[in-house]
Amino acid sequence: MKVGADGRWNALGRAGAAYGVWVLTAALAAVVALIWRSALLGLFVRLRLNHYAFALYDDVVVLILVLAWLVLLIVVEARCRESASRGHLLAFAARLDGGLGVLGIVGYVLYQLGW
Repeated sequence: MKVGADGRWNALGRAGAAYGVWVLTAALAAVVALIWRSALLGLFVRLRLNHYAFALYDDVVVLILVLAWLVLLIVVEARCRESASRGHLLAFAARLDGGLGVLGIVGYVLYQLGW
């Protein structure tokens, strides 16, 4: 049986592409979260706030970023499957990963500028 000759193979290909985009987005979002963690910790140091609160601030920033990452993964998984079934996965991935890329670049620039 040729790939694409049966509806099951098409559905399998769409699901594989959807989960491939999902894994790519998860990795990109994790890198963006690490960049923003560094930028936000740099902000704390730049403001010269109480040095005893640094560990608490770091823990809160990490907790918020991890929770945001998990929520993003849950929403993106559903949207990837929906976009793949409609045939709009590439456009969805470009918008989503492009937006994450812009967020990463903005966070990196702010970190380098000593925000």
